[in-house]
Amino acid sequence: MPRVVFWSPDNTMVGTTHAIVAVSTLMGISHKATCLLMQGHFNSKKIESSFTPYDELIASGALDSSSLGVSALIRLVTSNKLTADAIQNYAKPVLKERLDILYGMNSKEKEDYSQLVNNLPYITRKAAEVYDLVFVDLPKSDDEKFKLDTLSDAEIVVCVVNQDEVKLNDFFEKVNNMEELKDKTKIFLIADYEPHSRYNILNIKNKFRVKDPIYAVPHNYLYADACNMGNVIDFFYRNLNADPKDYNGMFISQTMDVVNKIFELAKIRDN
Repeated sequence: MPRVVFWSPDNTMVGTTHAIVAVSTLMGISHKATCLLMQGHFNSKKIESSFTPYDELIASGALDSSSLGVSALIRLVTSNKLTADAIQNYAKPVLKERLDILYGMNSKEKEDYSQLVNNLPYITRKAAEVYDLVFVDLPKSDDEKFKLDTLSDAEIVVCVVNQDEVKLNDFFEKVNNMEELKDKTKIFLIADYEPHSRYNILNIKNKFRVKDPIYAVPHNYLYADACNMGNVIDFFYRNLNADPKDYNGMFISQTMDVVNKIFELAKIRDN
């Protein structure tokens, strides 16, 4: 089933991880799809700490455990024993039978990180055997082979940008000319979106002559707080039925547009 990579060509872009956490969580809540959320970053705890308070993660020792997440998978990869079922066994369920997350590597495992990135397409392919959707938070820029390989191998690439004229100009030029993205199913996404900015979606489409839809995950400080506090799932359940004209309702509504587009492209059915 489809691998969905969130990525930006510019390493100064912000909001990619918050966007993929929001989209994958809402996907699990709103659709009957089994999802896996993982990352290709080294020593980043942003995904893990969005679902469990950071102090609890520290106290439990989960962040230092080599028997969880991709740390455990790398041993199976190097011994040629990785199976799709093993990925499920080493993932942490955060929404029962809907969303699992794979813990990333910690600061003590720097030498093993190359094994992860060099085998990222292989790991995601295995994961796609047992999950309806595999979400990958890929490090930004196109300066390393593993990033290009992962982009080439994915079925859907969510290309992330911010509301910055210089970055927008470079973004569209880069994304439209990268060999790895030619004939690729792409979604343009503005992370940390401010609808009242002069650089709103309509003006961006007009200025840069973009014919394809542009989606957004709006800036929302309450959602950002939920990520910091490990309360993302609670945030979405509390606000799922909020009025789309309200602050949280607008965030949910626009993020849901991204969710529904990915669901449509993935050709999954709600059974």
